[in-house]
Amino acid sequence: MIAVLLKIRYILVLPLLILSLLTTPVAVSTDSAELIGDDMFVFDQALMMGQGITTDGEYFYTSGAIAALNLTFLAKFDADNLMFVDAKMNPLPDVCSDRGNNHIGGISYYEGKIYASVEGPDEGFPCIAVFDCETLKATGEVYDLDIENYDDGVPWCAVDRETGLLYASKWSDAETIYVYDIAKSMELVREIPLTGIGVIDRIQGGEFYNGTLFLSNDLDNGGFIKNILSVNIQTGEVAVAAERNVGGDNVEAEGMTFSETEDGLILHVLDYNKLIGVNMRHYNVNF
Repeated sequence: MIAVLLKIRYILVLPLLILSLLTTPVAVSTDSAELIGDDMFVFDQALMMGQGITTDGEYFYTSGAIAALNLTFLAKFDADNLMFVDAKMNPLPDVCSDRGNNHIGGISYYEGKIYASVEGPDEGFPCIAVFDCETLKATGEVYDLDIENYDDGVPWCAVDRETGLLYASKWSDAETIYVYDIAKSMELVREIPLTGIGVIDRIQGGEFYNGTLFLSNDLDNGGFIKNILSVNIQTGEVAVAAERNVGGDNVEAEGMTFSETEDGLILHVLDYNKLIGVNMRHYNVNF
């Protein structure tokens, strides 16, 4: 039976994969981000990874959402070969689903758990929901955020693994990043006014590396360039850390994460091809 299902999946996926290869813009390296790998996902796996990504070094964890159908996903892939391991559809706890939360955005790993930014309907009820990495099931921990600070939802969150502090902002025209202490039941402990390039817009995911917060910026300027921003969490200064050329203007930059290898730091970013699939792109960067 399993063999039959795998054949059916292969028959369905193959034409979609060919179509994606023909229609997906070809990303290229830039001076600040050397493209070293590009993995394409279509069909069911694309649904599982169209929003966020994080890693514990052994696995990649991804999130997906189709708000129009009230579908959300968490998935796990082997970090060495990107083979699918497990997934959960509609993993949100009852307190979230009962009030209409229908979107999981950016995610971040910390001490065996996945911290996920959750919102909806209509960007309402912004919160952080927590999931167990081993099972992908909700732990029951849900932390509501002040909607006055997230009037258009909470699209991303990132945990500083050195301090146990979680960082988040609203999606559009954000002037402030909010900092929460996980050990104190997500108590708001600090607000960081942003300087440098100032207001940040269309932030889809974030992750820490070496004490600096990095953000995936889905520039909406009709061009091919998507930025990775850096945030000095002491001063609030925002700068462009890297530019990515995604090869076309029909690509939406989503979540990001890092892994360290013998060859150096690798940046992984999800790019959603609005036609059919998701690309996980891998870059050599020198941050």
